Amino acid sequence: MPARLQQLPWNVMALVLSHLMAGNQLRYHRTDSLDCEQFRRFTALLHTCRTWRHLAIRRFARTLKLSVDCAPPALTTTLAYWPTTLAHPQNEHRELVQTVTMELDFWSILNGRASALLAASPHTYTCARRLNIRFGQCEVEHEDHASEGPVIRVERFMRDVRRIMPRLRTVCIDHTVNYDIGNQDFYLAYTTLITRAFNIHEPAIRPLPVGPQLTSLTFAWNIYYLNTACLLHLCAPTLQTLYLTFNHLDNVRLLVATETGKPVAYPKLEKLSLSCWYYLDPGSRPTTNPKSMPFPALRSIYMYMDYPFADDTLFRGNHRTLEYLSMNITSSLIKISQAHKLFRSTRFAKLKAVRVKNMNIYRMQPDIPSKVAIDFALAINPTRVQTLVIEDVTMQASLMPSMLKHGQLACLQRLIVPDAFLTLANMVMLLKILPALVELHCQCAGLGPQLESLNDHKLLDTFKAYGNCLHNYFEFLQLGHWGNADIDVLAKCATLLAISCPQFTFLAVHLLVMHLD
Repeated sequence: MPARLQQLPWNVMALVLSHLMAGNQLRYHRTDSLDCEQFRRFTALLHTCRTWRHLAIRRFARTLKLSVDCAPPALTTTLAYWPTTLAHPQNEHRELVQTVTMELDFWSILNGRASALLAASPHTYTCARRLNIRFGQCEVEHEDHASEGPVIRVERFMRDVRRIMPRLRTVCIDHTVNYDIGNQDFYLAYTTLITRAFNIHEPAIRPLPVGPQLTSLTFAWNIYYLNTACLLHLCAPTLQTLYLTFNHLDNVRLLVATETGKPVAYPKLEKLSLSCWYYLDPGSRPTTNPKSMPFPALRSIYMYMDYPFADDTLFRGNHRTLEYLSMNITSSLIKISQAHKLFRSTRFAKLKAVRVKNMNIYRMQPDIPSKVAIDFALAINPTRVQTLVIEDVTMQASLMPSMLKHGQLACLQRLIVPDAFLTLANMVMLLKILPALVELHCQCAGLGPQLESLNDHKLLDTFKAYGNCLHNYFEFLQLGHWGNADIDVLAKCATLLAISCPQFTFLAVHLLVMHLD
């Protein structure tokens, strides 16, 4: 390797490596070929020079998976992203680990078995600052003859964690497996874990946290919602990410308020994901204090369920921070949006990506006419949105009239409409009205009546007449079909676009499959 590349600044070399290993230029390739390509590059970097070798190893050694098994007792460690094509190292890269993902049974903390295994481990991870705790199935039936209470055991567990991770700063908890999450025994133990382990009970006047902070929580909202709400309120001051899975929708208002009605705020929460285990009827949706701003710092909202409130609860106070929005469109949500003027053009200045789905999760069918759903989606911050995803199984040919009506999407770069049937003529029209478009996903409906009447020579002349400048940014087209499409027609569409779009380099043909139960 030339000496000048070895003499690059360390941070520049790290950026080069990140670009190579992320496979950004292979964004449209199949994932299996991408993984093989990453491993090939990784192996090549190991044999260039000492600096590149160290950078490559540091990248793949940054996350450690630590499994605590109680039957039989065992503590196993593996590097989560180490290539399977290479021999796994035997603890020689511990100083490079930045994140530890610990998998264990929650009750193994309370019966002392997890602490015993951690205490017996001779290894430490001095550079690890992040701990991901993934709790498995709650096994309540553990024999327990010790006289120690849960408080002492939780403190011993965290003391052992801090011993092996002396620089621990943030903790993420993932726990949604068991339907009993939140019962009284569980709630008391979990409250002990949160208050004792993360110093949430400490006075707010302390300038720095005494211990690690709970920044991410994946949890369940079920029949024990009162206990779950209390736990969320405890964590609210430090949470940055919250994933909630519902199998019960009673008193959803307790997510943002106490039983007495006092507002609860999540001042640091940047990502909120709401989903449900099965199709839930929201019934009567609650309203909340109109002056409260429960999520003032939200950057991403993911709603894989119908909107659970009757007002603008989730959107209050984050009009200057929200960047990504994913939601199901229902008639009730449209009414709320109109009543509170949620998506007027000046409100969410940073909103760059929007995904909407016309689906009533309870009825499992589109809730509103396709045209209404499309018009609603196109009206969400139209002058700033860069990525727009619209899912509607009834869309078919409804997209183009609405697109021509909303001709102000000047910044739109990615348009993903997997249910829209577009002809090549429609695609050309989209390229004309969307000057920044880079990527398009749709279903192919052929060339279109006007272009189909032309022979191949006239087709070539027509697209050559655009002067190789129909669109200067368009790169990628994904066409879906149900198996009855003429592959020659798909290839012809791609060839004609390539003649007039100088950056167009990639066509993906996606065979759609209907699963019949």
